[in-house]
Amino acid sequence: MSKNADVMTLYSLTMTVLTFLLGELEQMMYVLFALMVIEFISFTILKSINGHLSLRDISIQLSKKALILIMVAVANLLDKVIPMEFSIKDFTVIFYIFYEMLYIITHVSSSGLPVPQFVKDALEVLKNKMKK
Repeated sequence: MSKNADVMTLYSLTMTVLTFLLGELEQMMYVLFALMVIEFISFTILKSINGHLSLRDISIQLSKKALILIMVAVANLLDKVIPMEFSIKDFTVIFYIFYEMLYIITHVSSSGLPVPQFVKDALEVLKNKMKK
């Protein structure tokens, strides 16, 4: 086989496994992926501003992102095994979307930039609901 065929085979296998584990990549998953990237960038910028960025910090953040995807995979697999009226995966993705948003706002605020009060208020309400 040629290198192109090998690459395409590897890509196809990877996408098949990811689709099985994470489920269909609908809009909410794209939003979660985007927020994970934005949160990672905002974390890195904040640590750089404070002069505390290290390779260890970066590896911990990337590990946390991997754990989020593992939780989404577990929720998706639960949806396949336990028939319910709602999607465990969807609720899990929504939870992590809010989680990522909260940390993005926290990083921006910690960097010294102002955050609109209505955004702080909305996130405080979400934060309280997530604690319950």
